[in-house]
Amino acid sequence: MAGLDINSRVQDWQNCVVRQVVSKDDPAMLADYALHLARILAYPDLDVPTTLGKVDDMGKQAAESAKKKLATPRRPTQVIEHINSFLFETQKFRPNTDDYYNPLNSYLNVVIERRTGIPITLCILYIRIAEALDFKLLPINFPSHFLLKHVMEGGNGEIVIDPFNGGRIMDDYALKALLERSYPGQQISLTRAFVEKTTASRTIIRLLNNLKGSYYESQDMDKYELANEMVLAIDQYNPDAIRDRGIVLLKEGRSDEAASALNMYLEIDPEAEDADDVLDIIRQIRSGTYGKK
Repeated sequence: MAGLDINSRVQDWQNCVVRQVVSKDDPAMLADYALHLARILAYPDLDVPTTLGKVDDMGKQAAESAKKKLATPRRPTQVIEHINSFLFETQKFRPNTDDYYNPLNSYLNVVIERRTGIPITLCILYIRIAEALDFKLLPINFPSHFLLKHVMEGGNGEIVIDPFNGGRIMDDYALKALLERSYPGQQISLTRAFVEKTTASRTIIRLLNNLKGSYYESQDMDKYELANEMVLAIDQYNPDAIRDRGIVLLKEGRSDEAASALNMYLEIDPEAEDADDVLDIIRQIRSGTYGKK
């Protein structure tokens, strides 16, 4: 690949993130992982420890002010209100509603610098700040809009939080409305599965998929391939990433390898919505007619 050593960058990714994220599911480490993601994909000179230190300094400030302002024992809603006030009023973080699909919103270092981001990056920041207050939050892979939740002591209920909307606490009505905005007219039922905790690895894969979409839109195929290989480094059987590897190989003229990857995709997900299209591509590759009119 011209100008981009994918193999060395993927090795860097494996050393800095993959080994940790697959062996220990720690949401508080997401900020660290997200910064390494930004460094490897777009900001090679990024000083991850220093940037993470800025976040942790904010966390210390939030924790110190909590000691002064919040009575003990702290109610979870009080802690959430305090974090909201600190992040969105004192520190001036805000949702990027004007330029939502800008890939810069997916780089945590840029979010920290510009004080603006999308749901997933604001959630990652929120988790790290909350950790400084010893307030445990879990990531939720909600459709089209990343969320967080706090599980009450003893498992007696949970509180769902939307950092993209100022740390709003989400009840079932708000969640249903969010689902309907994301999938208008589809009448999707709100089920428990939508607010189940996701893993740190699934969170990072979602962040990478956001960037894959941006790179594909801009036809930056080098970074698209790198982001895709970073997904596969975490989850070697990720069906979408296997399919996309096949498409990249096809664009590079490596037809036999492409066919193998696309076959693997269909073996893993035979009921995929695009299964017929992918099967047609494989047939064209095998017959030597792909790309010929």
